[in-house]
Amino acid sequence: MEANSWRSTQGEMPDGRSGDWKTQLHPEARQRIVNKIMDTLKRHLPISDSNGLNELQKIAIRFEDKIYTAAADQVHA
Repeated sequence: MEANSWRSTQGEMPDGRSGDWKTQLHPEARQRIVNKIMDTLKRHLPISDSNGLNELQKIAIRFEDKIYTAAADQVHA
């Protein structure tokens, strides 16, 4: 199979649906990833007050979003 013919169908499933993983990812899955990032941050950064935890949550959300965006961009590269 030639590379061009593979590239033309790489975004489609055999039944014609879009194969873009981003459209099939549920928000709950992204939240689980944010929670895992939060757990890791809490293990490495001993913060116990609510303001600190809120900041860690913001960091985890931004980090997950950057990873998500970068991964989606690389699919099209």
